Amino acid sequence: MRIIWCCIFIFCVPTHSSISSEISCVSMVQRQALAVVPGGRKPRPWEVNNYIIANYHKAGAFLSDSLTRTILEILGAPKEVFGHVEYPCYSSGSDSFLHLCHNMEAPFLVYTDAFNASVESAERLKSGSKKLLVAGFVRDPLEMVASAYCYHHAGEELGNQMFPVKEIMQMGPEEGTQVTATALLPLAEWMTSVFEDPDDDTLRLDFEDLTKSSARFDSGVQRLLNHFFGTGTDLISKQERFLIAEKAKVYDAIGIQKLRVYTLTLPFQVSSTAATLSARKPRIQLCINP
Repeated sequence: MRIIWCCIFIFCVPTHSSISSEISCVSMVQRQALAVVPGGRKPRPWEVNNYIIANYHKAGAFLSDSLTRTILEILGAPKEVFGHVEYPCYSSGSDSFLHLCHNMEAPFLVYTDAFNASVESAERLKSGSKKLLVAGFVRDPLEMVASAYCYHHAGEELGNQMFPVKEIMQMGPEEGTQVTATALLPLAEWMTSVFEDPDDDTLRLDFEDLTKSSARFDSGVQRLLNHFFGTGTDLISKQERFLIAEKAKVYDAIGIQKLRVYTLTLPFQVSSTAATLSARKPRIQLCINP
């Protein structure tokens, strides 16, 4: 049974079905745009729309980034089409050249730990006459906390500036999940602000659903492709759709493996006044082979 959160931490499946985000073909506005692409050639999706894929720490960040790169690779997108925004925007690597934030005006953006309702509004204004389509990978925040504790307790991402990784490595589950939860709290708020009740141009993809089975994963990939490109062939061909879906299956296998490696189940309760998370007595499975 899905854990119900107090106040802003209520993650429930939307009661309305967004037909346009699931099964619609290209809208009339998009069709008008298709007709004005110079040279008589078939337009590429980023010439018609702007796209954002949002992810959050331990809620499918690797998966969403990999899927985005796969989509653009198969569509033959030039490098200037793709950009990345991450909070905090620190450099990755000792040489300080691998900046995690780059090409932030690109028509196809991945937002990591940086997307909230205010940013969404700003991006829609910036998009102008082009339609902005958003997809986000979300996860039960309690599972995010448990996964993040296992991940950092194993010493992963020592350079991460959001989490005191070296300290978490020395902490047991109760103390470690408290510290991890405090760091994740703002991200859970941001995630909720956009994806608790998404509009027709915003697709919510639940990490728990994607990793439940290979069939659910494949279905999620198709939902993403339908949301971004419609169900027809105006923006991508049948062959491109097939190749993306086939290559994406690699990430399904990787994701299942990672779930088996990082396993920690902790029940939590939320203090709505202090907005803090606290671990109750176990039902704990230790992190297996972290």
